[in-house]
Amino acid sequence: METRKEFIEEYEKCKAEWAGMLIKSELPALSAAVNEKINEISLMRNLFTVEEMSKGAKAIYPVPDKFVSPIWVLPGLGYRAQDYMELISEEVTLPMFTVQAAKDWLLKYDNEGRVDIIFRALEAVAKALESYEREAGWRTIIPAVTHAFDGAGILAPRSAPIYQLASGDPASGYFSKELVNRMIVGAQRAGKKLAKILLSPEDLADIREWTDADVDPITRAHIFQAKDNLKDLWNIELQVVDDLGIRGIYNIHDRTSKFGPFNGRASDNSFNDYHITHGNILDENGNLIVAGETQVIGLCEGYQDVLRMPISSYKAHYDWSLLRRQKSGFFGWMDMGMGCLDANHLLMGIIDRYVPSFNEDRSSRSVRSIENSFVSAMVDLLYRR
Repeated sequence: METRKEFIEEYEKCKAEWAGMLIKSELPALSAAVNEKINEISLMRNLFTVEEMSKGAKAIYPVPDKFVSPIWVLPGLGYRAQDYMELISEEVTLPMFTVQAAKDWLLKYDNEGRVDIIFRALEAVAKALESYEREAGWRTIIPAVTHAFDGAGILAPRSAPIYQLASGDPASGYFSKELVNRMIVGAQRAGKKLAKILLSPEDLADIREWTDADVDPITRAHIFQAKDNLKDLWNIELQVVDDLGIRGIYNIHDRTSKFGPFNGRASDNSFNDYHITHGNILDENGNLIVAGETQVIGLCEGYQDVLRMPISSYKAHYDWSLLRRQKSGFFGWMDMGMGCLDANHLLMGIIDRYVPSFNEDRSSRSVRSIENSFVSAMVDLLYRR
């Protein structure tokens, strides 16, 4: 028993000494620069309300007064958001998880006064942390917008807020005003007003090909000439994100696709309550194999009130352990959480870019190639005889 006490005392002493060393190794100016860069480039900090949490504080939020849909909570990075519904509960706690980022370089660069290396390092760390935020954000948004809600026997049920034109409709294969109109009406049915649409570069390119039958020339010009590149259509902001579209990593792809975290189920090619008809297929490197269905995400007014992102900002420390390897650098971590307090502020539009004739032509060319090879081989065999 005495040995155990000594062990604990020794451990606590060492821990206290290390805590003091950690404080001495802090780099406040570098930490501030990294956090400022994240704020500048972060997509999710533009969509979610970011709240700085003090050390040890819990991210607790009140349940909306008009509780009409589940709350979506992200358990941790790498998971998908899970629905949380306790009708008697008045508050929800968003789990906080830690993400880390570090950068090192040769010590000789410090001796040579290469301050540019530090600036490049802080940008690399900021981009790494922003990519964690981006993944966590999509893993919160996509599950929330693809689930139907049965009402749990108490509240009114609702289908998944997914809107798509009929497959035979000429406008179903591109980002059309008809699709936008359906999303507007869908938002109004839920008592909301559509405020923003997240779309891919291909979707925005579709607008350039709209004719006067789609929108008048003045409206079309306004979309591409808005101040600060903030494009809007009928007072709906259009925000282009590379994450979506036929090559987007966070597009919901076909079950056979080998790229991205969101694929259709192997059994029925569905993703939650979204049933994929013509799946988009990418190889393991993100190269397009077959163009298919892509999604745009609609956000209704007040979406920042329900999309919450508690964080404890990144704190950098000088990494003295690198000196033994003739290197210099820093390390650090930040805590973050993600949640959607009301999925009724989100909706999804589907664009089906699948072109049967193209894929059939490609298949037929492959068959003809095999047939021609077979015929050539037989002729060659007869000739040899």
